[in-house]
Formats: sequence, structure tokens, C-alpha cells
Amino acid sequence: MPLRDLILIGLVVLAWGSNFTAMKLALEDLPPFLFVGLRFAILLPLLVVLKRPKVPWWKIIAVGALINMGQFAFLFAALAAGASAGLASLLIQTQVPLTILLSFLVFGERIRPLQVAGLLVAVAGLGVFALSVGGSVTLTGLGLILMGALCWALGNLVLRRMGPVNTLALFVWASLVPPLPMLALSMTIESPTPFATLAAMTAQGWLAVFYVAIASTVLGYSLWGALLARHPASAVTPFALLIPVVGLSVAWVMLGERPAIADWIGAAIILTGLAIIQTRPRRARSAPRRAGP
Repeated sequence: MPLRDLILIGLVVLAWGSNFTAMKLALEDLPPFLFVGLRFAILLPLLVVLKRPKVPWWKIIAVGALINMGQFAFLFAALAAGASAGLASLLIQTQVPLTILLSFLVFGERIRPLQVAGLLVAVAGLGVFALSVGGSVTLTGLGLILMGALCWALGNLVLRRMGPVNTLALFVWASLVPPLPMLALSMTIESPTPFATLAAMTAQGWLAVFYVAIASTVLGYSLWGALLARHPASAVTPFALLIPVVGLSVAWVMLGERPAIADWIGAAIILTGLAIIQTRPRRARSAPRRAGP
């Protein structure tokens, strides 16, 4: 792979990994459901320049409801409930084994022995977190993150049957789904005066929201899509394993988050499981399509 593309992969990994710290900072000014709606409302002007993907509307709505809205509603709620940004960046990657398991149950796709081994190792890592919940992630936070991962995995099932598509355009058009439902939910549960909350946001809060929206979606998906167009998926997707490493590191530097020893053990076990799942026979030419954060 050329040095230029390795640099681009590094930019995507940095954008998606640091994204979780930006989320945590934005949640200092915003409640989670209002944050979800605002994050995707910011992207709506891009509809003017991005053509709607040639896929049925129900698939765009499904991606918007499951990945854009469901995943982030649960993830932001977990962060607001005290889950650390670094560990959230790792635990949300349980969408990988969940996608494989659901593909087997729904589509009857074959699970390779290495994938089974990786699934079992990842589950063991989750067990470590379940037994040592406390400062870095509460049991509630862990459950919310896993629900977000489940929504992401269900959205991946829609993507797997979609065929080639402009990923950036797809996720921007799917951004039509979250704003109004999340605004209504925020007014019902969080605050009846969401616009007063927006008016009171700090510069840090606005910068964090725009970083989450622009760096993660626009920069991340456009570069990731370009890389997948130039290289086999099996050569690109393993780099996604670096996202939680960056997430943990940035949260450590920016937020002072220092996971406990048990958290590091659980993180190492889960990363090992994900690495085993990503291992493919030499004859394999491509990997399943998965969306980024």
C-alpha cells in the first residue's frame, strides 16, 4: 500500500478514535438525545451536493434509524451515564462479533473456525468488564454501549444486502432520520426547552459537536470509501482495530481517563478477539462491509 494511503488510513483512525473524546466534551453542554439530533442536523445542508444513493428509501431509513440514531442514542446515553470515552471506543466495536453472529442467524452465512474462536475470546473480554464494573464503566453504561453495538450490527445487516454504494452519501441522506425524533424525545425526557440549551452552549461544546459531525462522518467516510475503492477490503479493514487504541490514548491525554488494570486486561482480551476475527485465509479477497463510528 502506498505511503499516501497509509497516511489517509492514519487520518481516518485518528478522526474516528478521537471522536469519542469529542463526544464526551460535547455532552458537558448537551443532553444525549439532543446531541444526537444536532449532530445529524448539521449534516443536512450536504444533501444539496450529494445525490441520493440509488437504493430503496426503506434501506436509507433503516440505516438512519439503526446506525445513525439507535447506535448513537445508546452510546451518548452511556457516555452521559459515566462511561469513559476510551473504553466506549473499544466496547462499541463489539458490533463486529455481533454482526457475524447475526449474519449467521439471519442469512445463514458460514462462520469460520477462527471467527468462532475470536467471538469466544471477545465474549471473555466482555466478561472481565461485567465482573469489574466500577469507575471506568458502570453496569448501566456497559449495557447501553452494548445496545448501541447491537443497533450498529443490525444496521450492518442492511448494508450487507445493499451492494456497492457511496457510503458518505448514504450516511448523509440517512441523517434525515434522527433530528426530529431525537428532538421530540429530548423535549419529553431531557428538557422542554431544547433551544435554550443550544443557546447556552459554550464554544467548546459547539466545536466538539462540529468535530463529531464533520471529522467522523464527512472526513472519515469519504476517505474510508476512497481507500476501499483502491484496495481490497481485507487490506483496509484490519486497520479499524487501531480505532479503540487511539480512542483510549486520546481520552487518556485529553480527559485524564486512566482505566484500571482490570479494564486494560479486558480491553486486551477484546482486541485479541477482534484481531482473530479479522484474520482471513490467504485465498480470501474481501471482507464484509462495515460502517465506521
